[in-house]
Amino acid sequence: MTKKVTNSLKDSALFLKHALKSPMQVAYFMPSSPWLIDQIAKCAHLHDAKHIMELGPGTGGTTKGILKYMQDDAQLISVEINQKFIDHIEKTIDDKRLSMNNKGAQNLVEIMDEYDWESADVIISGIPFTTLPKGMDKAIMQSIYDALKPGGIFLAYQLRDHVSKLAQPLFGDYTFKKIEFKNIPPMRIYTWMK
Repeated sequence: MTKKVTNSLKDSALFLKHALKSPMQVAYFMPSSPWLIDQIAKCAHLHDAKHIMELGPGTGGTTKGILKYMQDDAQLISVEINQKFIDHIEKTIDDKRLSMNNKGAQNLVEIMDEYDWESADVIISGIPFTTLPKGMDKAIMQSIYDALKPGGIFLAYQLRDHVSKLAQPLFGDYTFKKIEFKNIPPMRIYTWMK
């Protein structure tokens, strides 16, 4: 119990440090709560997925939740551009189903090629789309669309609703929206089916 609390405090401290240092990259000042992580896992139907991609895992709180809900033979690629977060996840999560990649979310098809994936069943994004450089938000959304299999699920958890307008031209209207008020700050969870 003490080790779990200590790891959680270390995760939060590392997350806050990088949120203050690079607010445009991290965007949120607190890692995802257990309630948010549970809602993400349920809304993404992880129990049915074999190939899962996570964009912007931060310190790995959501990553741990995804792994908890995944099948034993499923695979997870977490895409993170912050090397400190990658190092932290690699030190704190020991799971053969997880692979880390730092190539950027605009390169998902290229990343999947490295792992011999044809497509992803589920893509989960915590990337703060409102803080991305101009044009990068559309490039990432196109990358998500291209990487996802027909019938696959794209889930975004966001503070603001910019992602719903961004995804609409490719995915149409979202299939589901929920606000997790137990998270600090409250987060919107959107899902689309390709």
